[in-house]
Amino acid sequence: INELVTVWTSRASLKQREGRAGRTSEGVCWSLCSEDFARRHLLAQTAPEIVRTPLDELILQICLLYERRRDDANKSNVEGDYNTQFGIGVKPINFLSATPTPPPDHSLTQACNHLLEVEALKVVDGGSSNEQINWMYRLTPLGYHLSRLPMDAKVGKLLIVGCILGCFDGALTIAAALSCTKSCFLPSTSGRPLDPSCVEARDRLIENGFGGKDWLGGTVKGDLIAVIAVYRAWREQRNDKRDKFCRGHALDNFTLRDMDTLRRQFHDVVVDAGLVPSPVSTLTEGVASLDMDDCNLASEDALLTSCCIAAGLYPNVCSLVRPRKGGAKGGHLLTSNGDSCRPSSNSFQQKRVQQASENGKDVYAVYHTKHRTIGATTDLQRPPETFLSEVNFVSKFALLLFGGTLDLVKNAIIVDGWLKFKVSGGGEKSRGGDVDNAVLILSLRELLDHMILEHVVETFSCPEEKAKMIDRHRRIIGVVRMLLADEG
Repeated sequence: INELVTVWTSRASLKQREGRAGRTSEGVCWSLCSEDFARRHLLAQTAPEIVRTPLDELILQICLLYERRRDDANKSNVEGDYNTQFGIGVKPINFLSATPTPPPDHSLTQACNHLLEVEALKVVDGGSSNEQINWMYRLTPLGYHLSRLPMDAKVGKLLIVGCILGCFDGALTIAAALSCTKSCFLPSTSGRPLDPSCVEARDRLIENGFGGKDWLGGTVKGDLIAVIAVYRAWREQRNDKRDKFCRGHALDNFTLRDMDTLRRQFHDVVVDAGLVPSPVSTLTEGVASLDMDDCNLASEDALLTSCCIAAGLYPNVCSLVRPRKGGAKGGHLLTSNGDSCRPSSNSFQQKRVQQASENGKDVYAVYHTKHRTIGATTDLQRPPETFLSEVNFVSKFALLLFGGTLDLVKNAIIVDGWLKFKVSGGGEKSRGGDVDNAVLILSLRELLDHMILEHVVETFSCPEEKAKMIDRHRRIIGVVRMLLADEG
């Protein structure tokens, strides 16, 4: 979500404020910095907002404006006015490059690529050249709804998928955690180490909480799943007991309060956008109840919640490289571009990766951000290292069903041309059995994509049709749940 942060102003803004002080009569302007500090440290001019903020939302708004004008033009043509002509798409990079202070080209292409990854945009004309500036885009149905949410597109997609899978409550917590600038887990620093008993209490809380070892909704190993576990425990405390609870479990009470506020804001935004029903029940005689409970049918299911994480964080995927027999102990994470990484120091997956054995079930993980150190200047130069934050191990089926575009090559399914999964036929040794299983997975993915489309487009015309759609969606989700459970 967009936040207002406190930063130093520019010298031009300081001068403009001085003018306001004497606009109608003599006045005094007090600046909270010295003239020497302003001269040495402040910028001469404030950079235009368009070159210092993310462009994803702006590009979505440009594409939304095109869709609305196109609809108005089509309506005019139906009424007999054929003077209005529209192209097959819009060129947002070309449009923004013509502004008085255009953003850098790499920022524009990065924003468009990000929206393509989320499947909020689609390319309708790549042009005769490979220059992305001339590509034409249009909003997808998912992109249309994301354009109405004041948040990062990936966070918005996570919330929509969470609602569809019945994990809306967990998705709200994850979205709030990803949008907070600080972690709810207190870090251990050299100057201020954490109390070991508090750390042990926190680890027990996570181990026995949502997605933990004996959780009925399935066991999932992930930093964001851990956030759900501690937030739930924190929410159960009385207001006057929460600070003490956080001190005893090495948690940040202020961050958890911010998360709680963000959860409510996200909830209201999603309801106002019409993506989920309002909390008020809408019972219709002879028809199933269509209320907020439908969005939280699987609120206790950690396996389905991990699918929301995979959908929101894809394509930030890495694989766990396990140690070879007789080689060095421990494993490491390998990203799609070949970077060898480790979980960040405050990740609960750090020890799991360091202690990885030669064999195990954990193979794939998704992450939120990647950080690279610049090395330390000591007697022995320490090489740069790459760390991943919010690492969450997920099922291969979560990536197949909620990841990128799938292609079937012999008995393997390839996601976005780089992530390859060999499909086994179980007891079936024939190659044909493997291909049949691959086709079944592709068919299930097609059903899921259509399910998401039905939810965001709302093709039903009456409550009875909506009840039938919900029942059909529940059966599809049940198949997904069985697939995830069988793998575990």
